[in-house]
Amino acid sequence: MEYVLRDTDIFDPILAEKFDTVILNETHQFEAGKVYKFIASFHVDLIKELSIFDRFILPAASDKINKRKKSGEKDKMYDVLGFQLKQLENILLKNNIEFYSSTIQGDELESTHIIKIEIVEDKSERVTTRKGRKHQQGKVSSVVPSKPYTVNLVAKLSSERLSELYYKIFNVIKDKKIMSEILEIDETENENLLFQAFVKEYGEMWLTTKEREKELFDKLINKTTEVLEKYKEQ
Repeated sequence: MEYVLRDTDIFDPILAEKFDTVILNETHQFEAGKVYKFIASFHVDLIKELSIFDRFILPAASDKINKRKKSGEKDKMYDVLGFQLKQLENILLKNNIEFYSSTIQGDELESTHIIKIEIVEDKSERVTTRKGRKHQQGKVSSVVPSKPYTVNLVAKLSSERLSELYYKIFNVIKDKKIMSEILEIDETENENLLFQAFVKEYGEMWLTTKEREKELFDKLINKTTEVLEKYKEQ
């Protein structure tokens, strides 16, 4: 579900009340027993002038800045965004909408005077196993001042990490026919096609759970061993 709050922004002291007014007649959309992800987006341009966050008065109990000897403009920005996210979370709790994940983020919206709210079902596994025991994961709240910057950074880190993995593994082999077979594509001498095939099949390895990383790594090692053994026997 998506809702757009108009004539407001991230500095609105009654933002949560406006959200409550909108969600009040929508509670039937949320099924009991289901868990949801919550994302509140504001226009990313609002963080260009960090000094504007100083105008937002945080309640004394929520003002972490009072507890710091020194604070910068970025500290205040995170405090304000975190406070507003907490206020919005309280509206979810008030309306019995269960959630494990909540995010407030700057994004490229069509106007600086709107807040976009997205609430979607969270189908991710919430139970992890540690040393044979099951543990329920807690709620995760995220403050992302600039989603475009974060996406670009993640893409850059992903590319660098995957390139490192690719060349570490395939620099030893060098034979592109064998590499093609390992990656299960038609034989090619095109390095870019080989790398893209690697990313498609094993791209999750750079940033995932340890279990998933091990699963993919084992799959790659087993496939590599299988193909190399075949060529060894010829």
